[in-house]
Amino acid sequence: MYRKTVLQNGLTIVTESIPYFSSISIGLWWKTGSRYEDHTNNGISHFIEHMLFKGTQKRTAYEIAREIDAIGGTINAFTGKEYTCLYAKVLKKDMDIAIDVLSDMYKNSLFRNDDMAREKYVIAQEIKMVEDNPEEYIFDLFNASYFKDHPLGMTILGTHENIERFTQNDLIEHFKRHYNPKRLIITATGRVDHEVFMAKIKKAFDSCEAYENGKDELTVPVPQNHINYIERDLEHTYICLGTKGVSQVDDKRYALYALNAIIGGSASSHLFQEIREKRGLVYNIYSYVSCFKDTGTFGISTSTSEENVLEVMSLLKEEILRIKKDGISDNELQFSKDHIKGNLFMSLESSDARMGRLAKNEIYFDGYIPLKETIKEIEGIEKKDINAVIDLIFHDMENISITVLGKANIKAIEEIWKN
Repeated sequence: MYRKTVLQNGLTIVTESIPYFSSISIGLWWKTGSRYEDHTNNGISHFIEHMLFKGTQKRTAYEIAREIDAIGGTINAFTGKEYTCLYAKVLKKDMDIAIDVLSDMYKNSLFRNDDMAREKYVIAQEIKMVEDNPEEYIFDLFNASYFKDHPLGMTILGTHENIERFTQNDLIEHFKRHYNPKRLIITATGRVDHEVFMAKIKKAFDSCEAYENGKDELTVPVPQNHINYIERDLEHTYICLGTKGVSQVDDKRYALYALNAIIGGSASSHLFQEIREKRGLVYNIYSYVSCFKDTGTFGISTSTSEENVLEVMSLLKEEILRIKKDGISDNELQFSKDHIKGNLFMSLESSDARMGRLAKNEIYFDGYIPLKETIKEIEGIEKKDINAVIDLIFHDMENISITVLGKANIKAIEEIWKN
């Protein structure tokens, strides 16, 4: 059962009671992330996420971790483009402990200078780790090129220069503005009673000051469509190809998810079967969908040896042209709908996944979308809906942007794509 309460200070509480779960997942979700930064403070949201674990007025960093570990629970956090989450998963009997720790981290984190100095080094290592992992780094490079000069093109981790420059005052001021109770959604899923949970949250968070912090004017990015080549001495050459998709609130997103399953979102998809299974040119290849508040991307990612790059690029182009020309079959339509529903149902067996679904519904739709409504939307997808999405994202081949990392004949790639 779904329930929602908004406290006087603007904090939103959303719960989903699942009595047969023995655990409860609790998340603090702030409507802020790297998209709410600029080039001068890029990385500050992620830095704040790290600092929340470094000690409060009544707990050391060790005590924060130890208190949750001692009850067999988990505590973690992550920063995204449009939201930041701090969460814990514990048994129902330990809910009070989790709420106390999470509220303490939110209200009383110290942001000490000596902790910041150490964490700057830790984050620098994290940035280097991503840069040394081309399979992950290719997405940062693609976004930087595709969303050039827009916050969505900036990395979540930020730059070395910004991280080194941040002061205690920078973090505190950003935290006050962007982590306001009015931007905070607290979600809980599992063996939870809404009235009991709401009373506990109210007691722990009611003292958090509500204040006006101004509205963030989000600008819609203008995609930059070109071929971006980053030469690097690697064993493999990494490719990320992308084009404009749809937003989180666009009704066409379900049809795009279905198309994604057919093109490259499963092991039986066109790309995986043709390029990996039949030809053995790659180890892994997949398509993906990224949706934001007002825009989105559809992408394809893979890697291969230098001598296979041109053949793989040709096959990627052939697949796009083929699906533009032929569309999809009735069997593929049914497969894609069953695939999406199966993935959705399996994900909902986890209390933390359900907790995240609650939060994202609140962030993007300001309310709850019942599961049966989502299933109805998926089952209602028709071939004409997918054909409309195909025409939308592949309308003009010149609107497809490509990032290549490694060693490649970039002129030959350009010729393949232009012809």
